[in-house]
Amino acid sequence: MGSFRAARLGTLRLVVFAASACGLLSALHGGVGFSQAGRAGLDGESKFAGVSHPTMRSLEPQAHAPKREMQAGALPPEMLDDTSLLNAESWGFAAGQFVLALLPAIIVEIFVLPPVQDLFAAVGLRPAKESRDYVAGSDDSIKVQRAFDYAAWEEQRKNPDRYWQILGATLTSSSMLSRLQGPLFVLNVVAAVALFYGRYLVPAGLPAFSLPVLPFTLSSFALGLLVTFRVNTSTNRYVLARNKWGDILNICRDLSQQATLWSPNREAAINFARWVPTFALALMCHLRDPRSHDLQEELRMAAGPEGEGREGEGRGLTEEEIQDILDRPQGMNPPHFVLHRMRALLIDLGIPKQKRLLMEYNITRLVDDLGACENIFATPIPLGYTKHTARFLFLWLLLLPLALQTQLGFGVVLAQQLLAFGLLGVEDIGIQIEEPFAVLPLKRITGKIALEAQVVRRSVAVLDIDKHSTRQVPVSQQKALEPVASASSGVAPPAIKEPATTSAPAVSAKVAAASSDTQTRTRELAEWLREQKLSKYLDFFMEQGYDELAFLRDAAPDDVDDLIKDCNMPFGHAKHFKRALDELREFGGPEIKARREQLEALAASL
Repeated sequence: MGSFRAARLGTLRLVVFAASACGLLSALHGGVGFSQAGRAGLDGESKFAGVSHPTMRSLEPQAHAPKREMQAGALPPEMLDDTSLLNAESWGFAAGQFVLALLPAIIVEIFVLPPVQDLFAAVGLRPAKESRDYVAGSDDSIKVQRAFDYAAWEEQRKNPDRYWQILGATLTSSSMLSRLQGPLFVLNVVAAVALFYGRYLVPAGLPAFSLPVLPFTLSSFALGLLVTFRVNTSTNRYVLARNKWGDILNICRDLSQQATLWSPNREAAINFARWVPTFALALMCHLRDPRSHDLQEELRMAAGPEGEGREGEGRGLTEEEIQDILDRPQGMNPPHFVLHRMRALLIDLGIPKQKRLLMEYNITRLVDDLGACENIFATPIPLGYTKHTARFLFLWLLLLPLALQTQLGFGVVLAQQLLAFGLLGVEDIGIQIEEPFAVLPLKRITGKIALEAQVVRRSVAVLDIDKHSTRQVPVSQQKALEPVASASSGVAPPAIKEPATTSAPAVSAKVAAASSDTQTRTRELAEWLREQKLSKYLDFFMEQGYDELAFLRDAAPDDVDDLIKDCNMPFGHAKHFKRALDELREFGGPEIKARREQLEALAASL
């Protein structure tokens, strides 16, 4: 890229030097810029780039001069020598006009020079390069997208100031202009040559060469469809990649909460939560150019922001654990190795099987997202389509001056440059976002994951919802929990006295058995709520008639919403409660089916 830019600048300097030399020779030959014959020739009608000589209007063509059809703006025959196409006087004038036709390319080349860009940054017309991240290997021409905040969205929606700001930044801070300066330079030279040929060489006797406008008009629709489909496909890839990273962010939050809330082993839970953000950082390094990030340093950053937050339980992986990732088995990429280690650490959490299955499912979703990101990265838009679109677009713009120069004159240069900047810019946007992981703000996303995981690790005790409940345990709940404690200590629960009866001993026995079974089911509900850290809602559930776990499990969604609303359950508790009910319906509660059968049999016998 740097050598090609230097070659373009060298060519531009050569053109300017040649034009200046020709103008100087013409000035030396004519004394004031043109010879006497040249002045006589300039008295004819001569226009180019909208310029006419004041004495040209009075000259009448000589009788012996060859009659040639002259286009508007061409040099008259008097300025053409019989032995050469252009004499010294007319050559200097034509060279100056040729340089004038290259003015758009000259302006672009000057504005994208590094010293000029540094000057713009110094006076505040463009942000400093250090303030933005650029894609590795792009020569600082492709910017990494920044995550928006309130101020950025306000600036984005501002009218009409945003139009003036965007137009004013085209020459000062637009990275698109620096990426397109090469194609724009070539197209400008072609347009100038076509204009020079039609205005100077065709009147000198060379054959006219032009194209009709109709083929360009008809093909413009097909070209627009090709470019639009190209950009839309790239945009879909960009959105899909962003959605995958949004899913990764949500799963990492879920895993950190599940480990610290469900595991009775606090040390194992905190250790597991250290590996969760490590996956996100490892995946970012896996999807980006190795020149963009140092894997070892990024793994250290998985601990979260530096400072007091990294001390104690907020610390990240040890150097030995980071080295294990670097020394992973050959053929296993870093994020795959981290997921493998996270599955192994699940065993140490000591959580019930149902909850462990949910955490396993979350890790499986991370494996799916890893594979989806690798597919997006390894599978571009079909290369044939990309190359054909670029060929068609560039050839269309390259030949356009041959159709427009007879109608627009000098305006063909500006028209072609404007069309080229617009169409090539749209096509180049598709190229930039086709590989989305280089331009997505992944550093911001992974930093957010690392920060939230650090906060969860350092605040396990603070975030435990049961430890902050100041509500006294009701007597009914204490009675329901006492048998559970007795069972865990190996002491049999006290026997329930059967109610005395004299009229129907058999029925009384069955009623007593039903009462005992009801208390057992109530204990099951109390144990389930305690396991979900929602014990304070037991009394209210029982008052509403939900004194059995099976009743909660079989409740309709609308009934569950009403129950949550009536007991003023906070949003976080309600979300956790619904998720626990979904687990209960999917995996089943302890012996619920058997107890339902007992209840149905008892009801049938009564």
